[in-house]
Amino acid sequence: MRTKLLILCLLTVSFAKSQNLLQNGSFEQFTADAPDSWTFIYGATSKEETIKNGGSSSLKGLPVSDLENGLMPTLQFKQEFTLSDLDEYTLKFDYYIPNDVPSFMNISNLSYEIIKVTSGGASFIAQPDFLTREFGIWKTVTFDFKITAFLAPTTSVTMAAFFTAGCQFDGPAIYFDNVSIVKKSSLGTVDFNKKNNPIASMSKDEIKLSSDFKNSSYVIYSIDGKAVKRVNNNSSETIAISGLPNGVYLLKLNDLGTSVKFIK
Repeated sequence: MRTKLLILCLLTVSFAKSQNLLQNGSFEQFTADAPDSWTFIYGATSKEETIKNGGSSSLKGLPVSDLENGLMPTLQFKQEFTLSDLDEYTLKFDYYIPNDVPSFMNISNLSYEIIKVTSGGASFIAQPDFLTREFGIWKTVTFDFKITAFLAPTTSVTMAAFFTAGCQFDGPAIYFDNVSIVKKSSLGTVDFNKKNNPIASMSKDEIKLSSDFKNSSYVIYSIDGKAVKRVNNNSSETIAISGLPNGVYLLKLNDLGTSVKFIK
């Protein structure tokens, strides 16, 4: 089946400014059953390559009970990151809860929280947000936050993004994908018309550039900021993408000051 083209926007800032502060946010890299760069406090995890929302894999999480400490089945994981400015940031992530078990046995609560790890030095207040769970479809969640003030001589602070899921019985799974923290200003978009759109058409195997941009050198980035393809001396009006997994990408052309976000 022909791959559907979705050219989402021209980004109004450079890609560097929109880089994800979290590592391995799309859960593509694992060591055994644990995703690299993430810390797990409760529960069990594994790499999932069938149920995913882009890329080649997602995180499968299983809440696990701790009867010795009176803990109901819980999944909790986090990743730390650093903020050194007062800009507003956006946390964004996708989750999926299957609807293949009775509701009373399924995931009963899901929450996330941005916290300050280092004590003092910065003013930040945020409350955990409990989500109204939806089942059987991928859902995207966004949350804006910022440091309101640094207290001299502090110029940076360590933060952490926490995710928690729980249930009444061991067994149900929840899946996470595409977790990112980027500057909110970098998410601003502008409309573009046919004249300055560098992509003329796209199939599952290639992108065809419009005449104004053919022979342009280019870099394709994955959604978590990694360069997955780079050509410095392109001598064609097409870009081969047959080797890329389905997912969200950014195409950066050397003739264009902004980037094009597309979904294969």
